[in-house]
Amino acid sequence: MFLFEGREKLAKRPSWLDLLRSLIGASLSIALLMMLSHWSEHLWIMAPFGASCVLLYAAAQSPLAQPRNVIFGHLIAATVGLVMLKLFGSNTFSIAFAVGISICAMQYFRCVHPPAGANPLVILLTANTVHYDWSFLIFPVLSGAICLVLIAYWVNNFKNSNAWPHYALALKESKIKD
Repeated sequence: MFLFEGREKLAKRPSWLDLLRSLIGASLSIALLMMLSHWSEHLWIMAPFGASCVLLYAAAQSPLAQPRNVIFGHLIAATVGLVMLKLFGSNTFSIAFAVGISICAMQYFRCVHPPAGANPLVILLTANTVHYDWSFLIFPVLSGAICLVLIAYWVNNFKNSNAWPHYALALKESKIKD
C-alpha cells in the first residue's frame, strides 16, 4: 500500500538550538499570556494560541507563521465566529459555515493562519457556557496575538541567521515586483 511503503522524504531534523528556541519560545509565550490573564482583569489566552506557537517556533519561515497571518488571521476568524453567534446562535449550520467563511475571508485578505480556523469553533462550541461580546476581539484575540508575535520576534531572531519575519503586517502593497 503506497501510504506505508516508506518512499517519502522526511523534513530535516531541527538543530538542538532550533529545538531549544521552540521550547523556550512556546513556553514563554503561553506562560506570559497566562500570567497577564492572572494579573489583569482580562483573558489573554485561548486554545488556538497553542497551535499558533507550533507555527511560530517550529515553522517560523512559513508564510502561515508571519505576523500578518497570525494577527489578522485570528482577528478575522474570531470576528466571523462572533457575527455567526450573534446572527444565528450556536448550531450545526452556524458552526460549519463560520469555519468555512473564516477560511475564505483569511484567503481573500491574504492572511491564512490555520490555528485561527479553530476560533469560530471555540466561540460557537462554548457559547452555552461563556458569554461572548465584542470585547473578546480585543481580549484575548488581538492582544494575545500581538503578544505572540512580539515574543516570536525576540525568540526567533536571537542568535539566528534566518531573519524573522519575512513580512510584518504588509498594510500597503509592496512596490517590489514578484
